[in-house]
Amino acid sequence: MRTFIFTYNRYDSITSSMMWEEAGLDHTVLCHTDEAAEQFTAHGRVNPDRLHVTGAPKGLANNRNAALDMMDDGEWALFLVDDLKTLTEVADYDTRPQAALGIDMKNQRQLAPTLKQPITPNQFMGRCDELVTACETVGAKLGGFAGIDNPLFRDRHWKFNVLADGRCWVVQKSTLRFDTGAQMIDDLCWCAQNIQRFGTIVVNQWVLPDCARYTAGSFGSIEQRLPQKLAEAKHLVTTYPGLVRYKAKAGWPDGSHVVLRRTLKDTDRRALETAVLQATAKP
Repeated sequence: MRTFIFTYNRYDSITSSMMWEEAGLDHTVLCHTDEAAEQFTAHGRVNPDRLHVTGAPKGLANNRNAALDMMDDGEWALFLVDDLKTLTEVADYDTRPQAALGIDMKNQRQLAPTLKQPITPNQFMGRCDELVTACETVGAKLGGFAGIDNPLFRDRHWKFNVLADGRCWVVQKSTLRFDTGAQMIDDLCWCAQNIQRFGTIVVNQWVLPDCARYTAGSFGSIEQRLPQKLAEAKHLVTTYPGLVRYKAKAGWPDGSHVVLRRTLKDTDRRALETAVLQATAKP
């Protein structure tokens, strides 16, 4: 499976490409301009042979579309951001009962360490292959991994039609293209697009790719981000009203935060989960 790493200006702090290089994994680093490529080369953190200049305008969704243009129809690829810190998964991943861990409010602190088993990039690629199997079993063309290190949200192994965090996806090329009206929240938009077109997306909550962008200050201040965030939130709610809704978020004004609507009945979720568990069962 090919890996596309998306970058903008982390010339002296890009990590994902270095991790993949050290693991001997082929990958392509997509940047927007020749000037950016020169900067990455000068800082020595990316093999120049890995760099691909798209020429697309600034914005992650634009370069996501450029990656799709480089893929063959039906091909699966890993879409990865540039600032990966660690890769972890549930301990004894392959020998545990595959549905759930039994985490609740009382035992979450006790069980939290079992969610932090380090894995290598090569092992992670094996989990990506497993995720592709899960997606193909239920007709999905988008799969993701855990977005936060919170045990209560990671009890069930497989979730469906929840946010697949855009730091790390498996994506199958189809006729679908990223909505360029959503650049800051392109992951939520891409999830809505996939649910709308194909009915479901799959998330493996037992694997966590953790990234620097989720630390304070990585995106700039709320004031700097607010005008674009408001515009994109309105665009998503207007364009995908049955799939996206506004939701209040501490520290942000009304109209600036959106979430996916619940689209699955419990019976449908259980059917999807059963199918995926059977398809990914270990011998």
